[in-house]
Amino acid sequence: MKRLHISHNDLDGVGCGILIKKFLQGKTDTVYLSYDEIDPLLNSDLDNYDEIIITDVSPSYKSVAKVVSEKELLIIDHHLSSESLKDFPNVYHDINFCATMLTYKYLEDNGYPVTEYKELAEAINDIDLWHMKRKDSLEMGVLFNVLGISRFESRFLKAPYNGFNELERTVIELETERKDTYMFKAMKRLNSYIDKSGKSVAVVFAEAYASELGNKIIVDNAIDYVVIINAQAKRVSLRSAPHIDVRLLAEKFGGGGHKNASGFQLKERSVDIEKILIAMEII
Repeated sequence: MKRLHISHNDLDGVGCGILIKKFLQGKTDTVYLSYDEIDPLLNSDLDNYDEIIITDVSPSYKSVAKVVSEKELLIIDHHLSSESLKDFPNVYHDINFCATMLTYKYLEDNGYPVTEYKELAEAINDIDLWHMKRKDSLEMGVLFNVLGISRFESRFLKAPYNGFNELERTVIELETERKDTYMFKAMKRLNSYIDKSGKSVAVVFAEAYASELGNKIIVDNAIDYVVIINAQAKRVSLRSAPHIDVRLLAEKFGGGGHKNASGFQLKERSVDIEKILIAMEII
């Protein structure tokens, strides 16, 4: 049986990829993608695969119905937008855990010896849901940003997480210093607004550290939500205070995510900031 695993291209999605590759038997091809790429892939030619696993991304109901009629399908996700997919068999959905933790629980419930990967799953769960109760979870995010998908995946396929080794600790320390300098400079270019609904908004340009930057701006400035524009990647990231839901705003532009951490891709070739802010009803 040939298996296709489709997952989000962030830390949580790659955590799922590590667990699936590590414990499921047979040939698995893995594709990491953004939210807006899942439906086109599911509607493409997938005749080479007998089984499809989807983690940490939410396909449309129509796309899932098509795949279920043709192949064996397993979905493991925690986004609110995928709750309706529970109408289908083999859908594991719970908004209280990240997708990596749900994948861990799925494998554990099915008898796989996953215990040694519990620390990795818990660290990713802590940062993905922004609980931030573990010091090492933020450091895990830093390591992921430095290594990238392939190297991060390879590192944790070789060995489970039992703390960072000396080299990883040095890399994290150096990158943290770089991050702090970058965020300090980025915040100098911050613009504040009151949107059409009366919420306070901060708009900033940054190509990295969206979660950390957004959280710092919210805490330091008592802002309702932050719009982080990555002009190079043509992506908008949204971060918000606990009482503000930015997921619906992201979905309005074809993106998605969570209540306090969402995002979407920009479709135009050039980035017109004024046009973006008008469409988001910020100005």
